[in-house]
Amino acid sequence: MALKIEKLERMAGGGAGFAVWGYATTDDAKADVVAAGYFNDASDMLRIDDWIFVRATDGHGIAIVNQNASNTVDVTDLTAVGSSDAS
Repeated sequence: MALKIEKLERMAGGGAGFAVWGYATTDDAKADVVAAGYFNDASDMLRIDDWIFVRATDGHGIAIVNQNASNTVDVTDLTAVGSSDAS
């Protein structure tokens, strides 16, 4: 599918350091969200090293923006968050 920009929201930061974003999708799996180019429409908002907390159809995770040049955004693979409860 495609990024729904209205679902991407800044949660913190953005000064001299990095910003923290939240993104929730009810249409896309984790693999779709971390595919190169998924966040291209947000290239004017995202910076290298920004964190994105993701809720996808098949789980949660954190991705970090590792490229943003010429309107092309790439993020790292998701680091899983909340995937199990050991108790």
